[in-house]
Amino acid sequence: STDADTQKNEEFTKEIEKLNNDLAELKDKYQRSLADRENVRRRLEKQVSDAKLYGIQGFCKDLLEVTDVFRKALESVTPEQLSEGSEQLRSLYDGVSMTETQLLAVFRRNGLSVMPLDSGAKFDTSWHEAVFEVPSDGKNEPGTIAHILRPAWKLHERCIRSAQVGVIKE
Repeated sequence: STDADTQKNEEFTKEIEKLNNDLAELKDKYQRSLADRENVRRRLEKQVSDAKLYGIQGFCKDLLEVTDVFRKALESVTPEQLSEGSEQLRSLYDGVSMTETQLLAVFRRNGLSVMPLDSGAKFDTSWHEAVFEVPSDGKNEPGTIAHILRPAWKLHERCIRSAQVGVIKE
């Protein structure tokens, strides 16, 4: 009877070990599942947040073309033409200028802004598009910006239109 009891105890011990191992494995799977679920939740929250912030990106890109047209229109009139021109020309110029100012204010309220950029800045592929190269002027290092054709724009912190620049040859 003691051999039978010992054998039963060994079987119970093995069964308890197996159940404890199964429990540990299930607990590990459960914790991993919870962690995966939390990661998915965070990722979806970020996607929703980004969609709210950047959902207007395509619309903004289209409107940037309008700002280009305003800028070209304003730059096409010289100070001499304004001072010597007709009252209608000055009124038209002032109207285009005020419209551009108002559009830029709407952009700022919605997180769209122009990136400041100066000649001599280091070329950065994430914000700049090299359109042409120029020989070194001796003042600035190769790989720096020599001319700015079009400014870069960002929506919040994301570049939505790179600056078009001329770069000093390496």
